[in-house]
Amino acid sequence: MRLTKEQLNTLQNDPSCVRNICIVAHVDHGKTSLSDSLLATNGIISQKMAGKIRYLDSREDEQLRGITMESSAVSLYFRVKHRNEGDSDSTITTNEHLINLIDSPGHVDFSSEVSTASRLCDGAVVLVDVVEGVCSQTISVLRQVWSDKLKAILVLNKIDRLITELKLSPQEAYTHLSKVIEQVNSVIGSFFTGERMQQDFLWREKITKSSGELFTEKDDKDIYFAPETNNVVFASAVDGWGFSISQIAGYFGRKLGMKREKLQKVLWGDFCLDPKSKKITTQKNKQEKHLKPIFVSLVLDNIWSVYKHCLETRDQEKLGKIVKALGVKVVPREIKAKDSRALLRTIFSQWLPVSSAVLLTVIQKVPSPLEAQKKRMPSLLSTTPHSELIDVALSNDIISCNREGLVCAYVSKMLSIPTAELGRNQVVQLSEEEQQIRGRQARAKALKMAERARLLEVAANGREMSYSTSSMSEVEVADIADDDGNLAWDSEEESAEEKIVDLPKEELLGFARVYSGTLKVGQTLVVLGPKYSPKYPSLHVSEIHISDLYLIMGRDFVAIDEAPAGNIVAIGGLMGKVLKSGTVVTLNVAGVNLAGFSSSALPIVRVAVEPVNPVHMHYLEKGLEMLNQADPCVRTYLQDTGEHILATAGELHLERCLKDLKERFAGIEIQVSEPAIPYRETILNTNHMNLPKNGTLGRGSRVLRLSRFEITLTVKPLPVQVTQFLISNINSISKIMNQRTDFFIDGEANDMIDVQINQHPVLSTKSFKNHLAKLLQELGNKSIQTNDSSDLVDRVVCFGPKGRGPNIFMDNTNGCLKSMFKISQGNYFEFQESLLNGFQLATFEGPLAAEPVQGIVVFLDEIRYLDTAKEVPNLTGRLLTSTRDYIHEGFLDWSPRIMLAMYSCEIQASVEVLGKVYAVVQQRRGRIVSEEMKEGTSFFTIKAQVPLVEAFGFSEDMRKKTSGAASPQLVFSGFEIIDIDPFWVPTTEEELEELGEFSNKENIARKYMNDIRRKKGLFVDEKVVQKAEKQRNMKKD
Repeated sequence: MRLTKEQLNTLQNDPSCVRNICIVAHVDHGKTSLSDSLLATNGIISQKMAGKIRYLDSREDEQLRGITMESSAVSLYFRVKHRNEGDSDSTITTNEHLINLIDSPGHVDFSSEVSTASRLCDGAVVLVDVVEGVCSQTISVLRQVWSDKLKAILVLNKIDRLITELKLSPQEAYTHLSKVIEQVNSVIGSFFTGERMQQDFLWREKITKSSGELFTEKDDKDIYFAPETNNVVFASAVDGWGFSISQIAGYFGRKLGMKREKLQKVLWGDFCLDPKSKKITTQKNKQEKHLKPIFVSLVLDNIWSVYKHCLETRDQEKLGKIVKALGVKVVPREIKAKDSRALLRTIFSQWLPVSSAVLLTVIQKVPSPLEAQKKRMPSLLSTTPHSELIDVALSNDIISCNREGLVCAYVSKMLSIPTAELGRNQVVQLSEEEQQIRGRQARAKALKMAERARLLEVAANGREMSYSTSSMSEVEVADIADDDGNLAWDSEEESAEEKIVDLPKEELLGFARVYSGTLKVGQTLVVLGPKYSPKYPSLHVSEIHISDLYLIMGRDFVAIDEAPAGNIVAIGGLMGKVLKSGTVVTLNVAGVNLAGFSSSALPIVRVAVEPVNPVHMHYLEKGLEMLNQADPCVRTYLQDTGEHILATAGELHLERCLKDLKERFAGIEIQVSEPAIPYRETILNTNHMNLPKNGTLGRGSRVLRLSRFEITLTVKPLPVQVTQFLISNINSISKIMNQRTDFFIDGEANDMIDVQINQHPVLSTKSFKNHLAKLLQELGNKSIQTNDSSDLVDRVVCFGPKGRGPNIFMDNTNGCLKSMFKISQGNYFEFQESLLNGFQLATFEGPLAAEPVQGIVVFLDEIRYLDTAKEVPNLTGRLLTSTRDYIHEGFLDWSPRIMLAMYSCEIQASVEVLGKVYAVVQQRRGRIVSEEMKEGTSFFTIKAQVPLVEAFGFSEDMRKKTSGAASPQLVFSGFEIIDIDPFWVPTTEEELEELGEFSNKENIARKYMNDIRRKKGLFVDEKVVQKAEKQRNMKKD
C-alpha cells in the first residue's frame, strides 16, 4: 500500500519504527530482483512483474546491461501483526514500520556507491548466490559492512539453481548450503581476527606508556551467521519465495502441534524427526535409523516437490493436492496454463513470500536508529579529527537520536536529478518573453512533426515526394516567423555550427541521513567539508539554505516539509556548497566531521577530454563540474598542459561517465584521448649490471660541484619490505608531514593517491617510526649496504614524491639537514630546500619515462665547501635541477625496471569454456595465479593477473569468446615489476647467435617505455629506418 502524507509523518517522527538498510552483494547475485519483490509489497510494481522489471535500475544503460550502476533508495511501509499468546483472549497487536531501503551496485567499478550507501544505514542485507558462493566482491562488501559496524542479514539466494541447474537432491543441497554459510563466516572470522590483533597492538603501545589499562577481550559469538539465530534467509528472488528458520518453524509448528520456539532450535543442524514417534533425535540416533535432518525432511523435500510437479511432471492432480495442502489459492486455469514459472511464482508467493521473510527479519534483527546510534556513534565520534573539541550537546543528541536537539546530517553523495522528475507540483508563471519563445518552439516542432507525417504518408502511398517551401501558405510562414520577420529555419541554418543538445535542467540534491535534530524546509544551517576540523572552526565551512526536502521513492521524489532524526532524505539547496560529501549542522556549533573518510574505490583510469568544437569549451567545463559532484568516485582536474582530465574507477565506469557527460551534463560532442595508464619506475641490484660510470665513487654515487659547494649523493635500492610498508602507510606519512609547520601534504594529490589501495589504519608518529626503524635495522646492513644501521630512522629527512611516497632521502652527514623524526637544533645547510625539492622532482618523474619512482633511497654523504668558486646566477634553481639530474644518473647506474599497474582478475567459468578463458588471459599478457573448482558444482574459479595497459576491452573480449559464460571482475592490485632491463640488448656471443644483432625477441619493457615517452613527446632512442638498402621502391618491377 502507498502511504499518505499523515502516515508518513507519523512513522518518521518515531525513530523506533524506522529501519535503514542497504542491499549489497557481488554482481548478478540478485539484489535488484529482491528489491522488486520488496517493492511489490507496497504496490509500487505488480507482483507478477517482480524480478523482471528491475524497477530501481532507472537508467537506460542499467536496463540494457542488466547490472546496477547507481545506488537507488526507496521507502517501504510494512505492517507486522503480533499475537499476544500470554493473554487470555490472545489479542493481536499491529506494529507499523518505515523501511528505508538502498539498492547498491555489485560491479567492482561502482564499489564507491556501496560505500556511500552503507554509511547511511544501520543494517545490511548481504546476498550470496548459492551456486557461485563467496566471490571477490562479496568479500569487499562484507568488509565494508564490518568496517561500518552494520548489523548484517545473510540471504542465500538462487536456491532454485540447485534444483534446475545442478540437479542436487535435498540432502546434497542441505550440505551445500551449510558450506556456503561456513564460507561467509570464515570471511567474517578473518575480519574479527585482524581487528583483534590491531587492538592487541594498540593496547601494548599503551602499556609501554605505563597507562596500566587492562585488555578487554571482545566476544565473537554474535558476529557469525547461523540460521537458528534467525539472521539467515533462504530464498529464490526470481521465483518470489524465501523464509527464515523462525518463519518456517511457525508454519510447521502449527502443522505438527509444536511450539515455534522449540522447533526453531532444532530445525537447522544435526537433528532428525522420527515420523512414527514424532520425537526429535540427534546425530547419533540418525546414523542408526537413517533419518534425514529435519530441515531436509520438512522444508527442502516440500520445496523440491513443488519444483518437480510444476516444472517437470505437470501432474495436475498432484498439483491440486499440493495447492490444497499448502492452503494457497490458485485458480484451475493457472494450473492448466503452459507457463510453468508463473504457476511456481503463484504458489510460492502465497506460501513463502520472500518479501515477508526479508522484511520480518530486518525488523527483528536490524536495530532502529535509536538503538543503532547508541552503539555505533560513540566509537565513530571518537575517531573523527579533534573529537574532544566537538560540542558536547551535539554529541549527546547524535548518540540519543534526539529529534528535538541540534541538527546533524551526513551527506553521503550528491544526486543529479532532472528538475522535471522532482515532485514539487508547483505552477510556474512564465514571463511574456518566455511564453513567446515556448510558442515559437512548439509551432516549429508541430510543423516538423506534420511534415514528417506527410512524408511518411507519401512514401506509404507510393506518390512522388516533391514539395518546396514556396508551397506553404502565408499563414504557415507567419506562424513560424520570429519577431523580426525572419524564418525559424534561417536562423537555425546560420547557427548550425553552434547547435547544442537541449539538455533537461538538472538539480543537485544531497543524499543524506539525519542523525539528530529535524531538517525543515527554509532552515539556515552550515555544511562542513571533508577537510573540516573543530580545531579550525572557520575553515571549510559554508552557510546553506534548505530549499527542498524529498523522500526518495526509487524513480520518484516526494516533496516533504521536514525530516526528523533517523531518516534518509534528499536535501535541496546544497548546489555549489557540497562537492561530494559533507556534514550539515546547526549554526554556531562546533560540529563533527562525518565526511572525512576515504573511499575504498579510487579512480585509476584517466583520459583527457575536449570538445569537438573548441567554441564549446565552457559547456565541457560546466559538464565536468556537474559530473564531479554527481559521482562520488570521479575525479576531474586540469593538467599543467591545459588538458581536462577525467579519472574513473574502471572501463565500465569510464563508459558510463562519458555517456552522462555527453547526454546529461555537457550536451556536446566530446573527443576522448586514449586512457593514461599509471606506471612506476624502480631499480634492482642484479648480477648482470653494467659497470658503474664512476668506479672510484662506487655504484649510484655522484659528486655535484656547483658554485662553492661539492655535494656527494648516493642512490641505492630500497628493500622491498620497506617499500611495501611505505606504500601501505601513505596516509600515516601525510599526517606526520602535516604536523610539521614547514610542510603540508594535500590529501587529494591526483598523481599519487589515485593508484594506491590503502585500507591500513593511520599510525601515530611514534608507532610509524618504531615500525620503520625495525625494518631498517633488520634490512639495513644487508640490503641498503651501510656500515651503521642503528640510527637509520633518525637520518630520514623526507619521503617522496609529493612528500609522502615510497622513497626516502637520508642525511649521512653530521646534521646538515633537518631530520624528520629527531628533534635537534643546529646550523642546517642553507640550500636544503633546493636539495629536497630536487629529490621530490627526481622521484616524481623518473629517468626512464617521466613516471613516478618507487623503492629508492638517496643518501646525502657529504657537503664540502670549496675555497675557490665562481659566482653562479640563480643558484637555488640550478642546485634543484642538478640534484634531480644527478639522482637520475645514480638511478641508471643500477638495473632499472618499469613497473606495470596490475588488475587482479577473478573469473567464474564452467569446464566447457575453461580453455577459452586461458586463451584470452594469455593474449592480454596476463598470467594465471590459481584455478579452483567449486565443490559440488561444475564451476571453476580462476584467479589471474592482467596488466592494466592490456585490460581495455578484456571483459568484452572474454564474454564474446565464451558466449557470455564467463564474466571477469577486475580489481586494481598494485604494481608489478617487468623483470627485463629496458636497455638490454644482445651482447655476448651466445645472445647474438640466438637472438641476432637487433634481437628477434621483443624487449617488452623497452616497448612500454618507448610508448610512454612517445605519448609524452619525449625523445625516443630507436632507429626510424632499419636496413634501408632492403626497402621496397615506389615502383614495382
